[in-house]
Amino acid sequence: MQLQRIPQSIFKVEPPPLWLVTNGEITVGPVVTGLLLKGVEYGRVPEYCHVRALRGDWRKLVAVREIAALGSKLSTISGAPGTDELLELERTAQRIRDEDELCHRLTWLSVCVTGAESAMLHHRDRFSRTLITRSVLGPISTERLGQPLSELDLVLRSARRGQPVAGPPFGFLEDALAVRFAGSRGGVGAVAMIPFFAGGSLLAMLELSRPGHAFRRSDLRRAERIVQRGLWSRAN
Repeated sequence: MQLQRIPQSIFKVEPPPLWLVTNGEITVGPVVTGLLLKGVEYGRVPEYCHVRALRGDWRKLVAVREIAALGSKLSTISGAPGTDELLELERTAQRIRDEDELCHRLTWLSVCVTGAESAMLHHRDRFSRTLITRSVLGPISTERLGQPLSELDLVLRSARRGQPVAGPPFGFLEDALAVRFAGSRGGVGAVAMIPFFAGGSLLAMLELSRPGHAFRRSDLRRAERIVQRGLWSRAN
């Protein structure tokens, strides 16, 4: 029997990202992401270090999506930035063109301004109306990362109607949203979901959780503005 040759994939092989690491005086690298993660996890890369991809800009460790996804390490890597630093981070986010990096940055900024423990950002696939989980932060599982939301999802249905969710997990929708964060180490005391629209259709959903009291509406509105500006800057 003659074996048929498997056609070559039309997709180009993407090399793994390589990083340079600096403490302000000494720069080392390039290193692969896995080695960088181990250095952070075992304390060999101090929290004040900055990193950059070979063709990117310098950034804080927590701005690397894989490092933020360590979850339980998030609070030890970076404290909440001050007001001026937040404004600068928001401005730089509006210049990010990589979709995954932008989603991660917007989610992280939303965590900073709301005091959330965990957060997810679901963004619409460009070729369909399906929302894909593009960023997961906090001490929760990252298994949802890269996965689509079911059209039967109750929170998604609420978002498509333009109805946000905010409060303790006592109501029907609040409880459904809390299930997403059920693995959180601190438990779920409050949840929130903010929908974002473009051209009349749902573009993205930001979901937040924390073990304490309900989120302040002023904080949620601030997170809403940050995400709106970031998504708008990429679309334009």
